[in-house]
Amino acid sequence: MGNRIAVISDIHANLEALQEVLTHIGNQSVDGVVCLGDIVGYNADPSACVNLCREWGVFCLMGNHDAAVCGKISLADFNDAALKAIQWTRIHLSKEDLLFLNRLPRFHREYDKYLLVHGSLIDPDRYIFFQEDVEKDFEEMLRTYPKNFIAFFGHTHQRKVYSYYRETVFSGMPEDFRLEPLKRYFINPGSVGQPRDHSPLASYLVFDEDERQITFHRVVYDVRKAAEKVMKAGLPRSLAERLYRGW
Repeated sequence: MGNRIAVISDIHANLEALQEVLTHIGNQSVDGVVCLGDIVGYNADPSACVNLCREWGVFCLMGNHDAAVCGKISLADFNDAALKAIQWTRIHLSKEDLLFLNRLPRFHREYDKYLLVHGSLIDPDRYIFFQEDVEKDFEEMLRTYPKNFIAFFGHTHQRKVYSYYRETVFSGMPEDFRLEPLKRYFINPGSVGQPRDHSPLASYLVFDEDERQITFHRVVYDVRKAAEKVMKAGLPRSLAERLYRGW
């Protein structure tokens, strides 16, 4: 995938956000784009987002919403709005779309460069919200992938950086930074299609392996248009409203 990649996550069928993010990425001189899962769910353009990822050659993981739409996981843990969106999405995807989603991996290791996971190394559907959540994942990294020092994860829709050094976990604000030698990292790029950090702006990051640099980006998109599509589709109003609030 090259030494300079854009990392996106949690598109959630928000075409307006995805289009603007990919346009922004097009000006960043990257070698490739990876998505940490959840192309679909919540919003009103699942098929268009799947097709755009395919057109751009985005390397995608399967998120929990993708898995649910394909019938690969139980729907018991989804709230009412998410469940309604999954059911709606199933009938608005083509057989080709579903086949594409069904074939996505749930985890990827890019040699000794980095690990990609939707939620956690322990469980792809497990959330990493707090420092105590990520401690077990650093343990798993040390035990199973000792040559890897970087993992990118999504699922929470919140930008976050965790680092590990000498048996101590640190959490930091998602600001641009250089990776330090001997430290291990878990890094969340935030969400393209449904940010949950009180900003409606789409979020992603660029990882430059040669420079050992992480650069975060926020991108303006037409929130009103995306929200109006949600309402027109008959999806829960709450899904439209949260786009404005960034939560």
